[in-house]
Amino acid sequence: MPEPVPAAIPPLNHAVAVPQSEAVYAGLSTDHYPWTEVTADLTLRQTQGFTGVFDAWQKGRWVRFVWTRGTLMGGFTHGGQPVPWALAMQGVPRARVSLAALPVNVTEVLWATRAAPGQAARTPWPALKGELERDCFHGLLVSGLNCSFWSYGRYLGGALPEAGAPSLLYATDAEGNRAQFVQFWQDLLQALHRVTPLDGAWQQITVRLAGEHPCLDPFAQDISFRNGQLTIEEEVPVREFRPALNAALRAVLTRLGVRLADVPLGTLRERPEWAASGLEVS
Repeated sequence: MPEPVPAAIPPLNHAVAVPQSEAVYAGLSTDHYPWTEVTADLTLRQTQGFTGVFDAWQKGRWVRFVWTRGTLMGGFTHGGQPVPWALAMQGVPRARVSLAALPVNVTEVLWATRAAPGQAARTPWPALKGELERDCFHGLLVSGLNCSFWSYGRYLGGALPEAGAPSLLYATDAEGNRAQFVQFWQDLLQALHRVTPLDGAWQQITVRLAGEHPCLDPFAQDISFRNGQLTIEEEVPVREFRPALNAALRAVLTRLGVRLADVPLGTLRERPEWAASGLEVS
């Protein structure tokens, strides 16, 4: 009989903890720091390109607002329900408020997962780390009060689970971004091929790696590379082609005696898919 499908875990009903290394203020009462001053301060910070989160809570009510590079992404509460600023002031008039500056990639993950359903992790920490890296996990890893932030398999910050503790994953849909991942790898290999032809070494390396990464099997043609053109068949998921291409490219460049850091790649290193590629340490 088929295994039962795990029950869906609803979106988060609490504001997850964020890194406090660049906290601006924490737990101030609006009785002493009124909403008019809070609003004026945040308006000024927005013009200065602020990136971070503002939290307000009163008894069982809470609301969180997220900014990225001076743009207000929006506000939300339980389950990712949207909350406009005016309603927030009415809903928690005598609130405690906190403000923390955060890296852009952390705020982007926080905003993208505000209404994401959860899934129980199959493996306890720290063995789970390898799975998150291999699957290009993009989202929140929550264990009790601990919450860490991950970008395409890369740990960004936050509190990691205790050893052996169960965890919940709140992820964005990597397959939903498949087209941009494919385009990135096509652009990257094409740029490298213009500097150093890759075809010959590519064929030799993929034959050797096919046992570990079946999608690289040159006879199956799930992934092919000819004359600088990369083709990935639709049925190959991101979680398979990302580590396979990473391994193949590293081995090819080693065979050719080329350091990726020495190759001019224009704006490719600035694209979000670059971090997801796992090549930043090359």
